[in-house]
Amino acid sequence: MTGVQPLWERDFSSAMAAGPPAATDEHVVVGGQDTQLHAFSADGERTFRFETGGPIEARPAVPASGGPVHVHSTDGDLYTVGLSGAKLWHVEGQAQNRWLDRQGPLLFGTARDGRGVTGYDARDGTRRFQLSGQADPYPPSPFSRSPTLSGSVCLLSATNSDGDEKLVAHAPRSGEVLWESKARDGSPSVVAADEWVLTAYWRSDSYSTVCMRRASNGHIRWQTAVAGDVSSHFGSPLWLGEHVYVQSSRDERPDELVAIDRADGSIQWRRSVGYELERVTPTSAGVFVASSVVDPDGGILVRLDAFSLDGTRRWQTTTDVHIGGTVQSLGRVGGVLFVASDNEIAAYDPDSGSRRWQYNPESSQIGVSAADGALYISHRDTGGLARLPTD
Repeated sequence: MTGVQPLWERDFSSAMAAGPPAATDEHVVVGGQDTQLHAFSADGERTFRFETGGPIEARPAVPASGGPVHVHSTDGDLYTVGLSGAKLWHVEGQAQNRWLDRQGPLLFGTARDGRGVTGYDARDGTRRFQLSGQADPYPPSPFSRSPTLSGSVCLLSATNSDGDEKLVAHAPRSGEVLWESKARDGSPSVVAADEWVLTAYWRSDSYSTVCMRRASNGHIRWQTAVAGDVSSHFGSPLWLGEHVYVQSSRDERPDELVAIDRADGSIQWRRSVGYELERVTPTSAGVFVASSVVDPDGGILVRLDAFSLDGTRRWQTTTDVHIGGTVQSLGRVGGVLFVASDNEIAAYDPDSGSRRWQYNPESSQIGVSAADGALYISHRDTGGLARLPTD
């Protein structure tokens, strides 16, 4: 595989490790074990360095507007920093090194006890509301359960005295309860995008139920039975693009990607992929899938599949990217399709599947972030940042 040189690379001499980066098309930020938030322009020029009270291990929250930047430090504080590097506000001891996200004028963070979400006014840090429910106390991983957030809704799960679980939908601007789902035995997979909420439940009798609701009131637009188990150990098995895409597993078979019509819930097509489907990137022109396959020489490799919107398989290739855990990232940025494990990243031609390059970082653990035309990785166990080509 052809190696590639980064467009630029920066080492953090005082940091032994770095967190995952967060980027827009104008800049990229990443926290370090040196207790500092490091910020660079897309051209690699340092824009600021901001000192916090402890190491930064979680991904910062960067709004689409570009700033300000919000970050947790392991000192327990939540910091908000302008793009000039000036501290705008911070909350002492009320936050942890946990999930953080921004929607419009509000910042959302996992509550200190891990039982819900706190909403802050992003301008001055005023606490607007506290939502109760279940939320994973640690930064998001493929195995964690973070709150589900969109511009229209904030979804948390709640368990009743019988152990059944329901979804509680809150208005993201006020925290008021919009609607609650019926309590069920088992946890749903959830995705929220635009004005819609998607849920999927395994029914334990060889099929699952996928449901599309209106985010504002919970009204069910359609509900569809899908053969197979849609639960997943590798993150959400639901994706929303031109279709609704669902990962489905059945015994003794490779996983399948199932495409469901967004308007009426009818199943459009099913296609087999590797034995474990892990990541899907829907685009307006087609959909890309990363799954796992066994390497005949030992270990597990990433397989890539590309489909047209009508289900036509455009290409399929087995990559040289090894995974010991999961496929960390799959995305389309600029002129490349990239796929990353915990310590490797490679790029492919999205039209043909031919390999473009591979980057071998001087780090055994990387974090990945893609913005409009830009692709960054952080060296999580050595401390550093690089921008990779996307032409």
